[in-house]
Amino acid sequence: TSGLAIAAIVPAGHFADTRAEALVIGAGGASIAITWNLMQASRGADRPSRIIVSDIDQGRLDEIRHIHERFGADLPVTYVLAKSREDNDGLVSALPAGSFVINATGLGKDGPGSPITDAAVFPEGGFVWELNYRGDLVFLRQARAQAASQRLTVEDGWVYFLHGWTRVIADVFAVDIPTSGPGFERLSDLAGGRPNPVTAA
Repeated sequence: TSGLAIAAIVPAGHFADTRAEALVIGAGGASIAITWNLMQASRGADRPSRIIVSDIDQGRLDEIRHIHERFGADLPVTYVLAKSREDNDGLVSALPAGSFVINATGLGKDGPGSPITDAAVFPEGGFVWELNYRGDLVFLRQARAQAASQRLTVEDGWVYFLHGWTRVIADVFAVDIPTSGPGFERLSDLAGGRPNPVTAA
């Protein structure tokens, strides 16, 4: 499901064309799934030139590093202990143009706030994914505030949520459920509609 969501956000060929990077803030289960998808050899050259994973907990960083080693990841991964939001600001602001920034911390839904401050500068022409789709969603608002000036594509977690439950339904009931297009959009409407529409600059 993370792969389906990534494909809906970042156009095919983007990483191959730009050699941009990916920053995943948070090292939990969603981060494992996302980085696994981005690392897949089947993507060919269409993978980030580097993946950066940051977290406030060294134990979680050690665990995701161990899992990546078991994957046999063959692209560079940097693991950063980010003890403050300002540490994450520096990571975001240093990314090359076109990079992919993901908030996988739960902040904005499970807890208030954002893993960055308003001082962070998103990469020009980049893609920003807030995994949450409900809550105060501060990170989403921060990205949208720069969408025009930085030419960002900003996405919340709604599509990821839809892929999660529709794939389970498809498997359990052996039914064919579309993963994109008008049929998928109809499912979104039936589920209550997208709470935070996408901003694409």
